[in-house]
Amino acid sequence: MYRQNSPHVSQSRSPPVYRAMHDPSGPATLSTTVAHALSDCLGVDVTDSRLSLYDSVDPDALDALFRPRHDGRPRHGGTLSFSVRDHSVTVDSDGEILIEPPVRR
Repeated sequence: MYRQNSPHVSQSRSPPVYRAMHDPSGPATLSTTVAHALSDCLGVDVTDSRLSLYDSVDPDALDALFRPRHDGRPRHGGTLSFSVRDHSVTVDSDGEILIEPPVRR
């Protein structure tokens, strides 16, 4: 898993976008990578009971959605977006995970 805090550059007062990459050939599932990225972004332990993907998305379905095809070829194209604790999470089929905090006014 590759993680990087990367500010989103724009003219508005958007908060920084947190970026992480899932390695589909690594030992972690996509849902595990998303959970760890969220815990890093939110500054909480990944085992904190207040951080749960189940309230927003089925982790098994998320893993299956972007899992390589039965013949081993990767899936191309597609994104899934959902919200966790007012943060917008977008997962791309290439493994990129973007987490946007709520806009502060």
